[in-house]
Amino acid sequence: MADRKPDMDLNVQQGLRELMQDDYALLLETFLADADNRLRQLHDALGKDDMDAFRQAAHSFKGSCGNMGALALEQACLEAEGAGVAGDRQAASVLLADIEQAFTRLKPLLG
Repeated sequence: MADRKPDMDLNVQQGLRELMQDDYALLLETFLADADNRLRQLHDALGKDDMDAFRQAAHSFKGSCGNMGALALEQACLEAEGAGVAGDRQAASVLLADIEQAFTRLKPLLG
């Protein structure tokens, strides 16, 4: 990833905590479950060489990452979406690894 963004926008997280209050834990649980699902979809699509499904999964994951302030993960998903549009399986594979690394870095920051 060129010019990697910070893993998290702390202002977005603070805003979510204030807005959601007691429901923040549920929001976080939902995001993490959705992220696991999106990662499976990305792997499955790449394994089937279905670049349109890969693009769709990256696009959906990008949106939820943006809502959570997960900047680096959102950027990786944006780039993966572009690889899906281009039908570039090799780039998609590299970007999926970037997505997984960004997600691994993000998880401890959310708790």
